Amino acid sequence: MNGCLIVILAAAASGLPVDLVPGSESRPGETVSLGAIQYEAATRTIHMDGFFNMSQGFVEYLINLPGAKAHECLIAVDCDPMHLQTALMLLEISESRSPESERDLGALDGGDRLVIFFQYPVQDGEGREFVRRIRAENCIINAPMEREMARCGFAFTGSGFLLLDPPPGAPEGAEPQEEFMARVTGELISLSHRPWAILDNPLALPYPDGDYFAYGDVLPWKKDGNEPPGVQVSIRKARPGEIDPEAVRMELPRRKPQQPETPEKE
Repeated sequence: MNGCLIVILAAAASGLPVDLVPGSESRPGETVSLGAIQYEAATRTIHMDGFFNMSQGFVEYLINLPGAKAHECLIAVDCDPMHLQTALMLLEISESRSPESERDLGALDGGDRLVIFFQYPVQDGEGREFVRRIRAENCIINAPMEREMARCGFAFTGSGFLLLDPPPGAPEGAEPQEEFMARVTGELISLSHRPWAILDNPLALPYPDGDYFAYGDVLPWKKDGNEPPGVQVSIRKARPGEIDPEAVRMELPRRKPQQPETPEKE
């Protein structure tokens, strides 16, 4: 096997950036449409198209609906959240513990892990265009450790229904309505334990909002006056070896042991 091809395959397996000549990138096979969500039955993979909100800065969400917490969300996908949740159920994955509130810092364990890949156009320093394929964790920086997010995958926590009062301006006497909350909040995939998101970061967290940043070195930059860079998102169940079994909590630097005080000389 060609040595260069071996390197590309190894990088792809680890989720590191792989830049391909346009037209040679992987494309979905036959898919079933659930609105804007595409389900590829042969590979049990979900595909959806979106765009980047940002390429640097603090992030609490990996993916939301357009306009939902856009200043702290990496990618926006215009879809019906119920369609995304339905497609995830087609993967026959077990559900993880859902966070009880936004201050629930415990690990979201007990279910299957999913891996998420992004595919988007980039240019090298000479202006040549490529298509980058990269795993989601390699686009996010664990700020305290100054390195990429742990290869933990994502947990299917599922959004739910809640009985909400009629909105302002509703006709007098309108009854409360049961709403699918991911539609209400616009939250799809969280990095910071959000009860109404559909997928979430499974790691135990040190802070309610986590401490993650977009990794600008691997992400496309929006040029002034241009449309935001587009991205294809692919989600599937994790395969053996794709999840780090040691990753159970967001890693922090080890505290330096305190030095004993030296007694003053008399």
